[in-house]
Amino acid sequence: MSISIRCSLAILVVCLSLLGITTPALASEQPRSAEAALAFSIGAQQQSSILTIESIDPVVVGSHPTIVMRLTTSLGQPIPNQAIRVLVNDVRKAQVNTDTNGIATAVLRYKFDAGTYHIKAVYVGVGAIGLNAATAEADLTVEPSLVDIHTVPPIPGIRIQFNNQVYVTDESGTVKLQVNRSGVYSLEVLPADPTALPPNMRVEFSRWGDQVFTSYRESYFPRPKQLTLGLRISYEIDQVFYDAAGRPVDPSRVSSMTLRRYGELLTFDKAGPIWLAQNRVVGRLGGTLENQPILYYFKEIIVDGVNVVNKSQQRFHVGPDNVWPVNLLMYSVHFSGRDAMFNFPIGRGVELTYPNGRTQEFPFGSEDEILIPALARGTYLATVTGAWGSTPTTPIHMSRDQEVELRVLSYLDMAVIFGVPALIALAFLYIGRPHLFRGRRMIPAPAAFQTTK
Repeated sequence: MSISIRCSLAILVVCLSLLGITTPALASEQPRSAEAALAFSIGAQQQSSILTIESIDPVVVGSHPTIVMRLTTSLGQPIPNQAIRVLVNDVRKAQVNTDTNGIATAVLRYKFDAGTYHIKAVYVGVGAIGLNAATAEADLTVEPSLVDIHTVPPIPGIRIQFNNQVYVTDESGTVKLQVNRSGVYSLEVLPADPTALPPNMRVEFSRWGDQVFTSYRESYFPRPKQLTLGLRISYEIDQVFYDAAGRPVDPSRVSSMTLRRYGELLTFDKAGPIWLAQNRVVGRLGGTLENQPILYYFKEIIVDGVNVVNKSQQRFHVGPDNVWPVNLLMYSVHFSGRDAMFNFPIGRGVELTYPNGRTQEFPFGSEDEILIPALARGTYLATVTGAWGSTPTTPIHMSRDQEVELRVLSYLDMAVIFGVPALIALAFLYIGRPHLFRGRRMIPAPAAFQTTK
């Protein structure tokens, strides 16, 4: 059946309805076309069509605005299955049909820049059944998208360059970037301004929350998820050293220090102020970042060629102006030089050989003694200097505070050791053979040889 015949049937049905005449054949026959169904649903009275657009809420850049339109008769009856065209700034963007309630919904999946757009809905009408064309107009507001970047941990004064414009984080460590157009933008974390930070604090870039590990990046904006920025904070810390008895140790004696943190070793060639990271930033599922404090512990502290700490025993966290108290395995020894036999003071001092082979002489004090503090654990060799006699080397194993008397075999001791046995031997020889020690008598000469005066 052609379109004209179907239209004629629809008009005939409407007219018969107006005259109150019923035709059994026509009444029992169901409408066979869209126009006939529409005419049958609207009724016999000719009515005008009305098209309206529901209020459009403002959207932000990157969103897809939804346009809801309603098509009814002048009596408020919905007009179903009718095509509605949607124009944005007089450019056709979509076409949708009304449902059984006369409602048509169009989602505009286009990139809209920030600004105001004119929306126009157009219904062309169906003149054959008396539905005239209708239009409706409204304004769509697209607002700039504000993208938050949060620093972990929250640090104010961090400079972030976005699309050649510099933003600075506020007191909560947040910046709000304004995006007027969807697209790919450059983003860079600039070096921290020292004047914006405390003098004892340093801040460095660590990572982004979405597995990007360079300070410069390019990214599409606006983003569906919040963007987080991880920062590493460092502070300057110092150390003070104590021996096993709590006595201070000169830091200049430390030749190297080795610290360990989460599987990484840090070695310094001397003690004193050093900069250490206070935290590390760890990525979690969903693009979030977690700030974790770093635990440090001493692996080695070398003094006089010997490690003077037990591995991993002393642990510290980093904080502003921290001074770490470090206990060293160092002990004191009290030396005195004594005669081996008569125990009187002897010598002018002690020559000490350290575990690393270095030698140093320490003079005795007024009481012919010397206290040498802060000796690293290990084996030392001690010898009395300035003594007349034999001065043997004595090994000293430093594992606690000690008092050591260094014995010297003096010449007096040697004289006693060797002279007394000699005297005893001579005595026995005298007792056994006394004639050997008696003087010989003079035998007078013969008279013939005597001279008379």
